[in-house]
Amino acid sequence: MAYVVLACQVLVAVVFAAAVISKWSGKAFAEFTASTGRLLPPRLAGWRQPAARGVFAAELAAVVLLAVPTTAVIGFALSAVLLTGFAAGIAGALRRGERTPCRCFGAAGTRLGPAHLVRNLVLAVIAAVGLAVSLSAPAAPVQPAPAAVLVVASLAGAALVIRMDDLITLFAPPSVSSK
Repeated sequence: MAYVVLACQVLVAVVFAAAVISKWSGKAFAEFTASTGRLLPPRLAGWRQPAARGVFAAELAAVVLLAVPTTAVIGFALSAVLLTGFAAGIAGALRRGERTPCRCFGAAGTRLGPAHLVRNLVLAVIAAVGLAVSLSAPAAPVQPAPAAVLVVASLAGAALVIRMDDLITLFAPPSVSSK
């Protein structure tokens, strides 16, 4: 079971690390803050700055907590809560017809859609699995070779999640332009 925990730790931590890094610059954070305001329910739009800062801080905390074995359980719990909240926010925005780019990973301009909701739900399940296994199974040592293979596979999975918008665009049917 230690391998399941390791896979979940690496995948979720790398996804959150990419999200944090992509928002690090002033311009990227300003774009993220603006999109946060559009994704919040209209009655909370005035809270876009504190919400964006809170999300950034929580994502950074999740990375740090997941990276330390003794705090990984807390990191999984925080990640599951964050990702579930993101999914709920996306679902609400989609119900309101809001399709603004979420700026989850910085400058990507892909409009919000059902794939973003599914991505966050899948990541929430991965974080929940990591949490459940961490709580149910005693920590066990891992062998270096299988762990290395697992880390590489988890990094590949994280890369697919991070570049999801590009992959959707790549495999989307070509749009028909009218002349």
